[in-house]
Amino acid sequence: MLRFMFQPASAVRFNTVQRFAAAAGLAMSMMFGAAHAAETAALTAGSPPSSAPTTFMNVKTQQIEGLMPDVVKEIGKREGFNVSYDAVPFSALIQSVVSGKIDIIVAGMTPTPKRAEVVDFSQPVTAFGEGIIVKDTNKAVYHSVQDLKGMTVGAPTGTDYGDQLKKLGIFTEVKMYDSPADMTRDVALGRIVAGFNDYPILKAQEAAGAMAGTRVDDAYVPMKKFDIAIAVKKGNSALLAKINDALTKMKADGSLDAILKKWHLAG
Repeated sequence: MLRFMFQPASAVRFNTVQRFAAAAGLAMSMMFGAAHAAETAALTAGSPPSSAPTTFMNVKTQQIEGLMPDVVKEIGKREGFNVSYDAVPFSALIQSVVSGKIDIIVAGMTPTPKRAEVVDFSQPVTAFGEGIIVKDTNKAVYHSVQDLKGMTVGAPTGTDYGDQLKKLGIFTEVKMYDSPADMTRDVALGRIVAGFNDYPILKAQEAAGAMAGTRVDDAYVPMKKFDIAIAVKKGNSALLAKINDALTKMKADGSLDAILKKWHLAG
């Protein structure tokens, strides 16, 4: 025999409110969960695989490491995003972010007016100048770029040094290299007298034993120190704001300086 339970109208209204609240709570939970997932979604970064200590490929782990990835990792922790890395030659970084292949340039890149036409740069992370390598049997001491006048020199493609050296107009030739390893080889073989690159990069390669037949001339004084910064596609103001916010806080609390010290780039 079926029995019918009588519910007062107030109870019916209360149960209805309960069901509505539960449904609303579930919807809000899903909404915030989706928002959180969006915040922690991975960005794709492009980094040169052979520019230690700023960025390099760890051959054991097959992961991009270095100063700039460490800085971006800390930024991501503070701002709620993760970053995966693609190995991209320095000369292809700008086009990669413009075309949307990567979201962020994580490299030892200097902000320039020309680059700023197509990408947006963060505030500076640090600054350093160029250094030179010469053949290990070359005992000459080069104190400045003028000491290399009339000689053949080289620089990596896409670097500020290459453009600056060409503008000086004092060399027999300025050769451009897609690979720092190719430039080092030509210095060792005597095809060029000196190769220019970021001083920290040259010292890191020298310490790692990756510059056979060459040496870093520590007497050389750079033409100028350049800022290096993180870059995003032009107009990506939301991501740029997060990066700058984190960098400001990292500079204030000393965490950026700690990362620079780790990679021997403080001061």
